[in-house]
Amino acid sequence: KIQKRRKKLQKILSDPVVVMTMDKFSFVFGVLNIMIIELVLLVAPDRMGLLYTILLVPLMLARYIIYRADLYHYFMYDFCYFSQIMMLVHMYAYPENERLAKALFAISNGPLAMAVVLWRNSLVFHSMDKMTSMFIHVLPPVVTFCHRWEDHLLKKQFPFYEAFEESWTANIVDFWLNPFCYYVLWQTIYLFKTEIISKRKLRYNTEIMTSLRWLTRKPDSTSYKVLSAFGERNQLPTFVSIQAVYTMVTYLIVPLLWHSVWLHSAYLLGIFIVALMNGAKYYFHVFAVRYIEEIGKKVKEEKSEES
Repeated sequence: KIQKRRKKLQKILSDPVVVMTMDKFSFVFGVLNIMIIELVLLVAPDRMGLLYTILLVPLMLARYIIYRADLYHYFMYDFCYFSQIMMLVHMYAYPENERLAKALFAISNGPLAMAVVLWRNSLVFHSMDKMTSMFIHVLPPVVTFCHRWEDHLLKKQFPFYEAFEESWTANIVDFWLNPFCYYVLWQTIYLFKTEIISKRKLRYNTEIMTSLRWLTRKPDSTSYKVLSAFGERNQLPTFVSIQAVYTMVTYLIVPLLWHSVWLHSAYLLGIFIVALMNGAKYYFHVFAVRYIEEIGKKVKEEKSEES
């Protein structure tokens, strides 16, 4: 029954009319959201968390439905989705918890923001999938930016640098140790889910995609070779180790971002430019080629009909 329902959903989602409608909706939705986010950032930065929540719920629901049909739903156990839950818990359950706020600042501006570069996220407005990926990696840093610099934004005061009021030890605890503890918590839950609870299910159905399976699906790819450096049997521990090192490294710049609105702004601008460049590359090297090919086919068909 589940397979029949999944195939039926796949058939509906792959229908050309449905695909085109979703692409049109995604384009309008994506452009409007950029404008709304900019408006809230400039006029009411204290409302950015509310906007984030309003966008998060429908996007995550849509992603789950689509990913479930494609057997990609195990991607939603990844750290970036765990971070979205943490963000909601902080905003609506523990908004005054300064230590949690700093941990989320580190997570959002560290591994989440840098994932745009690592996973080549792109601003492709007609793609709901690509825009959702952009959302989960970029908007949490924007929310934490507004939370950190709300007073500065409202008062239009932007000092280049604010002195460290806490000791270096306190900064290491707040921006490195605590955030990494949350990462370890997620990794423990993730491995318990994939290696114990769902181990048989994943072995039985090799079509279910996980991050590790995605990175090792092509034996000739760089990611496969890197993760197989210590043997194919050790791909999982190698993957876990690389993820942990990546996370720790991305935390290094966070204390500087916390103490400089200008550096934080430049950093987020750099991430946004990377996403724009990735989007431009997609439109001109992938989408445009497909569009030209389609036009060429139509021209040939018209000529053949005339002859």
